Amino acid sequence: MTQLGLDPQRCGERLLAFARDAEVLTIVAPFITVSGIGPLLSTLPDECSLEVITRWRPDEVATGVSDPRVLDLVSQRGGTVALHPVVHAKAYIAGVRALVGSANVTSNGLGWYRPGAIEILVETAADDPALVSLLAVLRGTSAVATEADRDAVLGAAAMLPPMPVRTPPEATDRSDWLPTYRPPEVLWRVYTGQREESVAELVRPELAALGIPIGLATEKEFNTYVGAILRQGFTGRIARECSNLTTIKAVQRLVELCGEIGRTNDDPADSWETLAAWIAHFLPNYQRISGGTRLVG
Repeated sequence: MTQLGLDPQRCGERLLAFARDAEVLTIVAPFITVSGIGPLLSTLPDECSLEVITRWRPDEVATGVSDPRVLDLVSQRGGTVALHPVVHAKAYIAGVRALVGSANVTSNGLGWYRPGAIEILVETAADDPALVSLLAVLRGTSAVATEADRDAVLGAAAMLPPMPVRTPPEATDRSDWLPTYRPPEVLWRVYTGQREESVAELVRPELAALGIPIGLATEKEFNTYVGAILRQGFTGRIARECSNLTTIKAVQRLVELCGEIGRTNDDPADSWETLAAWIAHFLPNYQRISGGTRLVG
């Protein structure tokens, strides 16, 4: 027998009670669906400020465990959605209180319509050092989602093969990852085994950091997938804040953003040139021009 409000197959009941009077709510979860977040949004006070941090990996979107269309629901009530492709934490923060645990914002995770997965949400203080550190990392290295990002990820998901795509073991990489290998067009050739081992050894860490699934059949599918990932996380934030600047100002802003999260770059100019090349190659709404402004979006 479970205690009232603590049924591990109906964590949503506890979450609703927790958030019902919230003035500010932050949701951190890798998997969020429209049916999962709907009941929660309906319960929040109209004046509640809402922040959502999640991830939209195209292969996960294709399987239905994550849905970029939650952006529409969150935006309608004035909230924001930020993206980080390797976020895995689940946390709900309201004022001085927080719930942390295993439950994603899905019908199954929260047990909305029937007993769902067996999950746990444990209350802690919002100023718990581990939680403060988590939010600092995510806020410093996430990219605020736009409708263009939503559409790009949905497009990438739709292009995936109908058969399940095999995925390599999930890479453990820095939350502030930036690409280091140029030129970006080599990635596809390494992915398909068309380059010599000496080059492949240099490029494989990039593929692992991106979490590219095995089985993408065409270069277009590959490029679309990589572009969807680059829109998220630290790369997405840099693309937004450093594009449409002169090269000097873009490098200066990159240094500032890295400094905010305690990241150092031996050669910021080279880091910017590499990332700008990747963005221009994999994101069709950006282009590089010679001289002056290097990346236009």
